[in-house]
Amino acid sequence: MIPKVNGREATGTGKFVLQSPITVSNAFSANAVRAFEERMGTKGYALQQAETAVLTIAKDPGLEREAYTLAVGKEGIRIEAGDENGAIWALTTLLKRVGTDGSIEACSISDAPRAAHRGVMLDVARHFFTAEEVKRVIEQISLAKMNVLHWHLADDQGWRIESRKYPKLHQCSENYYTQDEIRDVVDFALSRGVEVVPEIDMPGHTRGILAAYPEYSCSGREVELAKAGGIYKVILCAGAEKTYSFLEELLDEVCPLFPSKRFHLGGDEAPKVEWETCPACKQKMESQGLTRYGDLQGYFSVRVSEILKKQGKQAVFWNDVLESDIRPEDMQLQYWLPGDDRLLAEYIAQGGQWIYSDMYELYLDYPHAMTSVRKMYGNRIDQGDCAWDGKSAPYGYEACLWTEQVGTNEQLEQHLFPRIYVVAELAWHGAGDDYEEFEARLRAEMEEVRRKGISVVPYEDWNPQGQKRWQEASEYMSRMLSGLPKDDKGETMNPVGIAEDFKKTFMARFFRDEDISGLMG
Repeated sequence: MIPKVNGREATGTGKFVLQSPITVSNAFSANAVRAFEERMGTKGYALQQAETAVLTIAKDPGLEREAYTLAVGKEGIRIEAGDENGAIWALTTLLKRVGTDGSIEACSISDAPRAAHRGVMLDVARHFFTAEEVKRVIEQISLAKMNVLHWHLADDQGWRIESRKYPKLHQCSENYYTQDEIRDVVDFALSRGVEVVPEIDMPGHTRGILAAYPEYSCSGREVELAKAGGIYKVILCAGAEKTYSFLEELLDEVCPLFPSKRFHLGGDEAPKVEWETCPACKQKMESQGLTRYGDLQGYFSVRVSEILKKQGKQAVFWNDVLESDIRPEDMQLQYWLPGDDRLLAEYIAQGGQWIYSDMYELYLDYPHAMTSVRKMYGNRIDQGDCAWDGKSAPYGYEACLWTEQVGTNEQLEQHLFPRIYVVAELAWHGAGDDYEEFEARLRAEMEEVRRKGISVVPYEDWNPQGQKRWQEASEYMSRMLSGLPKDDKGETMNPVGIAEDFKKTFMARFFRDEDISGLMG
């Protein structure tokens, strides 16, 4: 079973055999048992509420958030949980122990997650995936006790949220989720213990907005949706007050769709080219006493964070925002880009909360040749002074799947499975020293996932070696570089024809202490 119990587990004698309907006494809301009821329904069992029941779910205020105990004996099953999510995870554990004949071996379990945030980021802006496919992903990560779907809903390639205030946003992008579809996905996730954290990246990566409403850039000139990945120069104007008025109206509409208390504002890869010649940006900097354009982005981030506060939301940013000394006081940080880790260490020392998503360790758009199952399992957070201990412990793990090169459901699932289950193990239990033992459990889990119709990477491709590894990585690099658009009228910041030394630097992070000359041809 993945993840492994992070606590105490003891086996008993005998077993308990379920009969339909399964009588349940539930101290939480009906939501706590909704997913379990649906999943057991596929096995031919119904649930029935009863005061005297074979399955008792009780509250224990003494247990920590998401923690639970599970006891199975000859007379029945008892679950105690500190909160509703704890009950959901207990029922998930129970589900995986039900035999084909309905029997459950007697046991006593005390379990709790290692990390509060156990997530996956899914980019649906570069390539759109239907609400049903998103729900398929949510179902699988929930079964691995992952509790966050970070939903990247807007970027240069598209805007994926129906907007009734600004309809040109979704009309320009064609493929989008209706507000009802979003509510349905969020409700589905809630019943599975998964928090949906939306992301609208800004001020960069905003052609999805500016293709519809170009007046919110510095130049105001018309732009098209990007057709490929990359970094684009035309971004939101941080100097014009109308930008903030627009964003406030937009977020007033979008925020109520997501009950999560967090909202991701991106903040990465925002070129300042247009800002440097923009009268409004210059005036704003003068009025605020700013001397660096990076601090203008800091000012922008603070302003938009204040808008979110009115909606009861906490802003989350990528760690690019640390480059400015002006930052929202209560933001949450997502660490993706290694570089000057001194800034991260300072942020943590000041009590900052962070999520670990190192691109070289937890990005799943890279092939297994670059981010293999074995490599991910062996990951130990160790970024200078930011090891997983004491005050420097991150709020959690999150794997990220960007979809510039992922266009079908099959590709999406094969990038996720089995690797997302490695992240689940790391975040709930932590890695052990016995990779072979973990791999045996993972193979068993993936057989079950495959039986459900999910596309899983074949076992022999989990940890490619030798020439196979070189070839897979080389093909990925070729696709990534050839897909970058050429500079078009000063609109992009893409390193087309990337220098050989950059390729070597990039690939050396994946192929440490190995000769990478074979990748450079």
